[in-house]
Amino acid sequence: MTFVIGLLLTVQALTCLFLILIVLMQPSKADGGLGAAFGGGTTDTLFGARTGNVLTKGTIWGATILFVTSVLLAILIAHQKPTSLVLDKVVTTQKSAEKTAATPASEKTAAPAKSAAPAEKAAEKPATTPVPAKK
Repeated sequence: MTFVIGLLLTVQALTCLFLILIVLMQPSKADGGLGAAFGGGTTDTLFGARTGNVLTKGTIWGATILFVTSVLLAILIAHQKPTSLVLDKVVTTQKSAEKTAATPASEKTAAPAKSAAPAEKAAEKPATTPVPAKK
């Protein structure tokens, strides 16, 4: 699918360049402007006396190809599976941060130590019975 998208993008870029050049070659109504600057008379000898018809047909074909490739690219890119989205990474990072914040490892290890600590402290304390004093 990536190859087809790349091919269509190349065709679309070449069509854009073709359209730019063909529009610039067309003579304006007053026979001035960029059409004359790029050799408006040369197109008459190259394409014949009916240059306007050839350039007009080329513009129509170029515009049609540009439109079709644009629609096809929009459809193909919409159906393409996204490889990675920035928003997906942010949501995943937030979810993992919430999980670690809800149950941190320090609480898990501290909880058993608290329950064992009073029993150990009771065993370590010396007897509180007073020792009789010697006379």
